Amino acid sequence: MASLPILGGIALLIGLIILALKFAQKSSSTSTTTSSSSTLTKKANKPLNRKVTLNPEADAKYILNTLTPKSTPLEILYAIATSPDNITVATKSLELRADVVQRKLVHLAEQAKKAEDAQANATLDELLNDDDEDAWASDDEDDEAAQLAKAAKEEKKKQAAALAKATGKDAQDVTKVMLEGVDDDVLGMQWVKKNLTALGVWPPPKYTTKTNINMDAPTERNLIMTMGRLNARALNSHPELLQAGPTGKIDPTYFQSTMEYRQRVGQQLDNVLRFACTLRSFQLACAVLDAIVMFKIGCMDAHSEVELKWFQKFMEEKYGKEGTPKLILEDTYLGVPTEEPSKDKEENKTEAEKKEEEKNKLVQLIAQSRQVTTTDDKMSLEMQITRQHAEAFTKEKLALCQRQGIPPQIGMQAYRESWFIIVRAYKLNEDGSRMSNWDGAMGGSNPNHFEVLKGNKHAIFDMLTEDTIASFEKEFVGSDVSDRKVIVGWPFVISNVAQKSGKVKIHLPPPDVPGKYEFSVTIKSQEFLCGVEEFKLVVDIAQGVKKKKDEKQEEEDKESKKDK
Repeated sequence: MASLPILGGIALLIGLIILALKFAQKSSSTSTTTSSSSTLTKKANKPLNRKVTLNPEADAKYILNTLTPKSTPLEILYAIATSPDNITVATKSLELRADVVQRKLVHLAEQAKKAEDAQANATLDELLNDDDEDAWASDDEDDEAAQLAKAAKEEKKKQAAALAKATGKDAQDVTKVMLEGVDDDVLGMQWVKKNLTALGVWPPPKYTTKTNINMDAPTERNLIMTMGRLNARALNSHPELLQAGPTGKIDPTYFQSTMEYRQRVGQQLDNVLRFACTLRSFQLACAVLDAIVMFKIGCMDAHSEVELKWFQKFMEEKYGKEGTPKLILEDTYLGVPTEEPSKDKEENKTEAEKKEEEKNKLVQLIAQSRQVTTTDDKMSLEMQITRQHAEAFTKEKLALCQRQGIPPQIGMQAYRESWFIIVRAYKLNEDGSRMSNWDGAMGGSNPNHFEVLKGNKHAIFDMLTEDTIASFEKEFVGSDVSDRKVIVGWPFVISNVAQKSGKVKIHLPPPDVPGKYEFSVTIKSQEFLCGVEEFKLVVDIAQGVKKKKDEKQEEEDKESKKDK
């Protein structure tokens, strides 16, 4: 009988040896995992340079030389998407995303390792299927000292988490970032690409690369953002996106970047519009204005009947029948510049001031009746503009501020409504028909504006390649040049949503040759899908008398000749 305890002890010893061997195996495996995880952690902890070096001049040069007078709105947006600065930003965004992905994968690997360690590093009592240490204290769980110790431990954890977050070492921040391709059912760039393909707009219509085969990752990213914006209505109403939004299953490394991209593209479109007007290209200027509206509203064609009907219906449903954006043009005038009327309120005027105002109005009417001459410094194009939609927009904006609990004076101060005026000029024959071979000489300057730009060493001209210059010069050769040539491009912005009407005044140079001229005025919106406003004014230009130089100017000219 005495041998039984000895045999029991030997069996226990053998069992412990077997368990120790298994434990050693797990420890070895854990060590390997730890080593691998440590390598990844070192890579993940390596600081990533977030700075981006941009070159606005090189960026502008690329965009300008990619465009032609016949560039379409889509081609303009493609040129901006593939510009050097936008590619640089996209490249950095992809690097930052890869860093976030790696750090999250490292964190997930560490979590898995901790779970494995918890099993591998079990105590001897656990291996022998004994209860854990908490079980031994089960009788004391209600003890006040035990509860205080537990509370202190939890508070310590909270403090450590707060410190980690404040110092940027909070691993939980990484785990909270939902990443497409890492987390299940998260929507990001690939989801957008898949749905653009289903809509038939990916690859981008009429887009070709230099190799006509593939595009690199940054180019693809920017083009997906461009096409995604143009098809925003279809994407934003997609059931999968509507479901993913409330649950947070949205990849911020893509969707947050789209907001920044929209802002950059908007600025670059404004620059291209100035470029088009500087080169006097009416066709390119109109294409840029269409691209601006398409990108803001989210549509593939600014002239599509389907899109125009949709927009009108949308505006009527939101603002009422009077809410469709429209400008009513009245009191249009082109001639000698007139004085601005007094803006003082009527109740503040004395009788003498009122009489003086009536006198000034009479002087203004007389001035307007005077004929413009070839030697006048400038002409004035004036018009009274009434915003048909002002009242409807104001009511809706006020209601929105009330719903959001925002003071109206704050909520409405960011309002911007942009329009663009383009003026072209035609010399008329005696029968009133347009002269097809007029050279467009105005303001005493060389009608060849490219020579003027070159002579003035204009910054834009210095950026253009010979091929680009040739393509734009070709636009102004042949008949009907006046159809294609911008005399003035002028933006005006409404910053007060409640403003019902106002007067717009633009100065123009008079033609160099006397005769009858027709000025065509085109007004296009930079915000809305709405009709183009156009009107024409005919003006008789008389031969002017050359102005005599004042004595000081004559003396300066004489001195200049002596120096030569």
